[in-house]
Amino acid sequence: MAAALFLAAVGGYFLGASRTEIKAGGSNPGAAPMPDTAVVLIKLNGGDFVMGDSLDGQIDARPHRVSVAPFTMARHEVTLEQWDKVMLWGRDHGYPDLPAGNGKAYNHPVYGMTWGDAVKWCNALSEKEGLTPCYYTDSTRQKVAREGLADIGNEQVNWKANGYRLPTEAEWEFAARGGLTGKRFPSGDNISHLHANYHGSKYVSYDHCQREGSPSALMSSPPYTAAVGSFQPNEFGLYDMAGNLAEWCWDFYDSDYGSSAPVMNNPHGPDAGKNCVVRGGSWRHTAEQARCASRLSMPGDLPASYVGLRVTRLQ
Repeated sequence: MAAALFLAAVGGYFLGASRTEIKAGGSNPGAAPMPDTAVVLIKLNGGDFVMGDSLDGQIDARPHRVSVAPFTMARHEVTLEQWDKVMLWGRDHGYPDLPAGNGKAYNHPVYGMTWGDAVKWCNALSEKEGLTPCYYTDSTRQKVAREGLADIGNEQVNWKANGYRLPTEAEWEFAARGGLTGKRFPSGDNISHLHANYHGSKYVSYDHCQREGSPSALMSSPPYTAAVGSFQPNEFGLYDMAGNLAEWCWDFYDSDYGSSAPVMNNPHGPDAGKNCVVRGGSWRHTAEQARCASRLSMPGDLPASYVGLRVTRLQ
């Protein structure tokens, strides 16, 4: 059952930061969820943190203070097995165009969905579990986004719903940092293939990789994903927040993000847009893109073999 784990204040960690592991999943409320298909959620207390950094001169990642409310985040990236089980359920329950997943194996992260596909899949997972969906096609939030292109923005999101959704960019970075402040990666200022599945390069000073390229390249053909949970988690117990697959966030990309306000509370990004934020880097990206503050801009209708998703929910 639920187990609580409290992190002590050590070095750069937030005082009193904590997380709780809970399991969700299973359409039968009386049945225990299967560990290979259930979404395991980590309960995060939220709080204030400095989003972005000035360590590497990225002009679209300037530091600013943000506050996020408590939320839960999936311990792992969505796997191929999880995606396909929800996709098959969805096709029988009003989600006719959810695509089949792509992945190296059922326990590897699923890749190759558009941002709109990810949005609809989150809704399908919510309805499968009897939860209230977060995404709609109208500003009154009456028509659930189930099919077609998800041409939606902040007005079409029920932020108070208890269903699954993509993390906001702020939630994602808060979770990725795992309580660390002023560091490049979930593991600290340096990274190696002990920490993440990314494209190693001897030309990046803070990359202490064991070899050039991806560590998974020795074992397979592209895309060089690894099974979820293959590398060390961060201090919040979240896996693959750096590398493996980059992850869709909810926010539309804004190169001039941030605010003149002292603290931004639960930012959701621009109200509308075409390009969406992708975070975390992947098997094909170097350490620079695996940094907690690194931001990539992707057309929302463009699937890629290096982009997947991770879900979040309110507590």
